[in-house]
Amino acid sequence: MESSLLAGSPRVLRTLNEKAVLFRLLSDGPLTRMELEAFTGLSKPAMFELLRRLELAGLITRTGEKSGTSGPKAGLWSIEPRCGHVAGLEVTNHGIDVALADICGGPIASVHWSCEPADRYDARSRLKSVLDDLAAQAGISLRHIDQFVVGLPGIVDAESGNLRKGLQLPNWEGFHIAEMLGELCGHRHILIENDVNLVALEETSAGAAAGVQSFLLFWSGDGVGAGVVLGGRLLRGTTGAAGEIGGILVPVDTAEGGFATLEEALSLSAIDALRRRHAIAGADTLAAIRQAANTGNGAFFAELGGIVGRGLMGAIAVLDPHMVVLGGPTGRAGGKALAQAVAQSLQGINIASPEIVTSGVDDDAVRSGALHLALQHARERIFSGGSAARGQP
Repeated sequence: MESSLLAGSPRVLRTLNEKAVLFRLLSDGPLTRMELEAFTGLSKPAMFELLRRLELAGLITRTGEKSGTSGPKAGLWSIEPRCGHVAGLEVTNHGIDVALADICGGPIASVHWSCEPADRYDARSRLKSVLDDLAAQAGISLRHIDQFVVGLPGIVDAESGNLRKGLQLPNWEGFHIAEMLGELCGHRHILIENDVNLVALEETSAGAAAGVQSFLLFWSGDGVGAGVVLGGRLLRGTTGAAGEIGGILVPVDTAEGGFATLEEALSLSAIDALRRRHAIAGADTLAAIRQAANTGNGAFFAELGGIVGRGLMGAIAVLDPHMVVLGGPTGRAGGKALAQAVAQSLQGINIASPEIVTSGVDDDAVRSGALHLALQHARERIFSGGSAARGQP
């Protein structure tokens, strides 16, 4: 065993050095050979050989020369963007949205197919059509996409990858989506993820929770859900159902009183009834929420924020997050006014007093979150394999 480990050590060290160089070029490139030598501590001959292998493997490329130095200009090295491709997909009851990017995150192609929530269609054939359009637009084979990540509403079983419960996606429920996608694309590097979880990941990299280690994303729109990040890690739960808070019962202020599920109380139809009671004009529910925010309708937001606060107080008490991010169409439309109303509703109720903020990501956060997660997985796999995984001795 010992001799085997020793015999393998040079190859292991070679791969580790290559991985370090690749990730450094990804984050800080383009860089010169001498800059990479200073970073790794490798000798000039060793770095020459390392760069030669990576170039022959198609992982790096020469990208000009560095000016402003005495003597001969130093050549610059960068990651070869085409050494890997990833796809991020969002599936909703309004259609399929998919984007393709290179290993550096550069956009290559995107396809969007729209439908009405009540439409019935064959999920497999529709997905195949969308992916074929993506491949044709990009000019590559689906087999050359190194990682797929799919975001969709519902509970994704942690073990099987099946959509275990997806009331918003009747056309997809019961499909083993990862297996179906693998058959269509010819490989197995596929992840299925809850859409709100992907938005939570996007908030950590490009949104309101950037740099925050523990927060709760509350998403409200066609449905409600939560994404929980604790200690910098996404909490999925034992079965993948963490954050499915739509069934929580909350007291509602109606003539009849009583309780409703959080999803019922914050449905767009329920909010529409609420804004009509407060005589708020608007072309639709979300426009009315934005109008209320612009005019400072405190009574409307006190009632809406109270519903959100009552739905969140249990989760806040258990998780004690640093921050609560209000996302989704409703959260973004309510903006600062809704965030302040939710914070006010929680005062004096919970021991924990997290900061309440509005989402900082765009409408395509599920798809972009899927792309970013796909990039993480593809980069780790491709860069960890190094030149040896691509046939370089």
